[in-house]
Amino acid sequence: MTSMQRCSRIRAHFWLAALVALVGTIALADAASAQPINGRGRWCMTFSMYGGTLDCAYHSLEQCMASAAGVSNQCSLNPWYAGPPEPGPRRRDQRR
Repeated sequence: MTSMQRCSRIRAHFWLAALVALVGTIALADAASAQPINGRGRWCMTFSMYGGTLDCAYHSLEQCMASAAGVSNQCSLNPWYAGPPEPGPRRRDQRR
C-alpha cells in the first residue's frame, strides 16, 4: 500500500466518523425537542413556531387558552398526564 492510498483511506475514515457523529447529534437533538417542557399539568400548549414543542404546565383549559391568546399556539390534553399525585400514607400522632 502506497502512502497516497493510506492517506486516502485515513481521510475516508475521518469523513465517515464525522458523518456518524453528525447524524447522532441530529437524532439526539430531535428526540430532545420532542419532550414536553413541563409534563405535570393536565393541559399542554403547543408552540407552533418551535416545531410543535409542548408546554404542559397548565392545570385548566382556561389557563392554557389565556397563555395562548393572541399567538398561533393551541391547547390540547397532555398525553403524559397521570392524574394528581397519590397522597402518601398518613402518619399517626405519636402522643402517649
